[in-house]
Amino acid sequence: MSLKKKISGTVGMFILGFIFILPVLWIVMNSIKTSPEIAANFLALPKSLYLDNFKNAMESMNFLTALKNSGVITLGAMLGGVFISFAGAFGISHLRGRISRNLYLYFVFGQIVPFHAVMIPISVLATNTNLTNSLGGIILLDVGFFCAFGILTFTGFLKNVPRELEEAAAIDGCGVFRIMTQIVFPLVKPATVTIGVLFFMWSWNDFLLPSILIGDSELRPLTVNLFMFRSATSTQWNLFIAGLTLCIIPTIVLYICAQKYITSGLTMGAVK
Repeated sequence: MSLKKKISGTVGMFILGFIFILPVLWIVMNSIKTSPEIAANFLALPKSLYLDNFKNAMESMNFLTALKNSGVITLGAMLGGVFISFAGAFGISHLRGRISRNLYLYFVFGQIVPFHAVMIPISVLATNTNLTNSLGGIILLDVGFFCAFGILTFTGFLKNVPRELEEAAAIDGCGVFRIMTQIVFPLVKPATVTIGVLFFMWSWNDFLLPSILIGDSELRPLTVNLFMFRSATSTQWNLFIAGLTLCIIPTIVLYICAQKYITSGLTMGAVK
């Protein structure tokens, strides 16, 4: 590749990256402005750091309770989704013939169907099974929706794991569960981190499902709490944007810490 093409490619990627990160920079910039400053010109740089927005936002939005609810839902959905996805993919990757292929296609179909297509049946089912106004109900449904992607990704990895390792462990007396958890699971670390981070982000940012199933104000996650705060007030934009900034910090930090695993996980898992 010539130097000219390399420079133009680097400049193009820099511009594209700046366009993607611009909304985040805009949110952070406005979170440290006063309300009159935002009303005057929301694109202007802040005149000073007004950090009281974060304190007032936490007090006004019942932030700590909503943060706890989001944490419980996110961790439960992430851990449950990763475990069930790995267990399902382990079984599919060890099957042969038409059964394995049909099961794989079944989960591909589950990945294709959007949530909006089954939103009403899910709402009715949750009501009939007493899963409304319950963090456990949200976790259970999130795991169900996430597992299709998790099983597809894990299956691509597990088909690349040498069967000789499992056979040697079986000869040494390892059972299936021990082989699965102590031999195979450590070998798919990139996939595990990738799926865990994606499940974390999807669950943390989920708004539609909690807004449908949770009516109790003490059980609302951050996404729903932010929306209700904006709807119930005359929209104090400085507090709303400060709360929004606090909400996006965990996902940004987690993604930065795990980005190398996410890249390798998505590319290697796509081989199969």
